[in-house]
Amino acid sequence: MEHDFFKYANQIIARDNEAGRCDAAHNREMSLRCLAAFLGKEQLPFSELTPELMVQFEAWLLTNGRKASTSRLYLNQINAIYNYAVKENLVPKIKLLKGVKTTIPAKQDRELLTDTELRRMRYADLSDSRPMSFARDMFFFSIYGRGISFTDLANIKKTDIQGFLLTYTSQAISQPRITVQWDSAMQEIADRYPSDTEYLFPFITSDNKVKASRDVRRVRENVVNAFKQIAVRCNLSVVPSMYMVKDIYQRLIDGVSVSKII
Repeated sequence: MEHDFFKYANQIIARDNEAGRCDAAHNREMSLRCLAAFLGKEQLPFSELTPELMVQFEAWLLTNGRKASTSRLYLNQINAIYNYAVKENLVPKIKLLKGVKTTIPAKQDRELLTDTELRRMRYADLSDSRPMSFARDMFFFSIYGRGISFTDLANIKKTDIQGFLLTYTSQAISQPRITVQWDSAMQEIADRYPSDTEYLFPFITSDNKVKASRDVRRVRENVVNAFKQIAVRCNLSVVPSMYMVKDIYQRLIDGVSVSKII
């Protein structure tokens, strides 16, 4: 009996959720939803998943208001799932995206907050807004931790902290254990958000992996919205983003506690 792409894709998503890769799971869920909307059904034999179908899917995405970057993300997710099936010898290897026209834009330098803006954001009075205060704290905690990603931030456990070191396993695939200095600024932020679970911060409230992924996405959405408000409140030239923290860290310091600078 021929395998169904949607059933297989949902198995991959379940694996991602089980492994704590909530970003990957979310992106693949969104890709599947769009593919189902395009097809008008949630069934697709692998034999019908062809380069020609992907060309039609791409055209549908762009016609229905998706940006080129979003279309590229969805197409790449579909292709990645197909390649998993290839590795498991379920389907033959083909160039699934052979005919798509969505191109990868030239790499551009990411806009970052200046040092002056970082200080302005760091010391702004946000006491009237817990969402903005929380978003700011997560932003600076990530910088102090050498650019910890949002997903990794959500999955840090209390037991990952030993003395003056924080050692955690990145949720990114094939990432080793990462160790960073645990300093007083990080401790102050952690103390402001006590957690009743094994996790350092109160992002995740359920032992169920799927629900945990939803918890992280919900908090992420709240933080993104708060960043937009912070940009206005602090008169920043660019909206803060968790995607810029690693670049900010690398720009600011190499081997010295960032909290002593900002």
